[in-house]
Amino acid sequence: MRVAAIAVSAALAAAAFGQEPTVPPELADARRNVKELEERLRKLEEIQTGLGRERERLTLELGVAEGRVREAEAEQRDAARAVEAAAQASRASQAELEAAVERLRVQLSLLAVLGRAGLAPLVFEAIGSGGEAARRVTVALAVFREEKRRRDDAAALMTRREATLAELSARREELGAVAVRLAARRKELEGTRAKVEVRLAALEKERREGASELASAQEAEERLERLWGIVTKEDDTSGSGVRLLRGGLRWPVGETRVLSGFGPHRDPQYGTVTVLHGAVLAATPGDQVVAVASGRVSFAQFFKGYGNLVIVQHGGDIYSLYARLASMLVRPGERVGIGGPLGIVGRDDDGGGSVYLEIRVGQQAQDPLVWLKPAGK
Repeated sequence: MRVAAIAVSAALAAAAFGQEPTVPPELADARRNVKELEERLRKLEEIQTGLGRERERLTLELGVAEGRVREAEAEQRDAARAVEAAAQASRASQAELEAAVERLRVQLSLLAVLGRAGLAPLVFEAIGSGGEAARRVTVALAVFREEKRRRDDAAALMTRREATLAELSARREELGAVAVRLAARRKELEGTRAKVEVRLAALEKERREGASELASAQEAEERLERLWGIVTKEDDTSGSGVRLLRGGLRWPVGETRVLSGFGPHRDPQYGTVTVLHGAVLAATPGDQVVAVASGRVSFAQFFKGYGNLVIVQHGGDIYSLYARLASMLVRPGERVGIGGPLGIVGRDDDGGGSVYLEIRVGQQAQDPLVWLKPAGK
């Protein structure tokens, strides 16, 4: 503590004489660590950009695979309809063939009744019958023409039935091939989906771990700056530093329990839907509410619908909003560091405590839990 006091005195004395204060080794190391982490996270963002393009490619591949599944399913339905049509044609041809065979059997039975085999005996018998010869010859010729026609019909129906059976067999083979292709497409789809999910999960985990480590390093740097009496005068305007911390910001209260999350909520009693632009976090009444990241206070006063409200600008167009405070500990224009006190947790009607947190990029509210480090980290 004595060494720290001497160093602080030296820094203040240097500042009084207009000299740049000597940066202590511990603070220099902390700053170097922060810069290294920022560079690593920027490289991770470059990787994330590449993986984002890969995600788009995998998403496209996923869509193509889904399209192929739908195509194969349509082919399967068409093949099934073709099989059914071929089966119906086969049954119809079988019935026609059986009817033709029956007609031929009747015709052959008629010829058997006449007692002659072939056309010649019937013609000779007709000629020997005198005046009825012409009629008998005509009848005989008609009988044999009908018998030949029925034989030809039966042969044609037999050929048609063989063709329908061949078509039915081909359609069944095609249906089996379609089923195999469909199974392959479904397997491809599931493999692609799993690959997308694994890659994205790994990317999100790596990014959040890096952001959490950088946030901790920045908080340690700010503590050392306060210890040595050196305050950074730079005004963050780009917001890039805070963007790197997405997924690693500290929680504004000691607890990490969410009472009501971001997004739409349906009332179970009335069925009405309300949209929450932030998150309601559990807290202990009387505890401090702290800044999730460093920045400047742009608003600190009562605001209807929010109660006591503090808004911190973290650079560029990134803001954090803290509402339902019992009291406020900052004023507009003040600079706060990571973990800097902003206000005090109030007491709810049920005796518990809570704080309302929003993260906004410009006018767009985003889910605070995407920006905060995972609970328990």
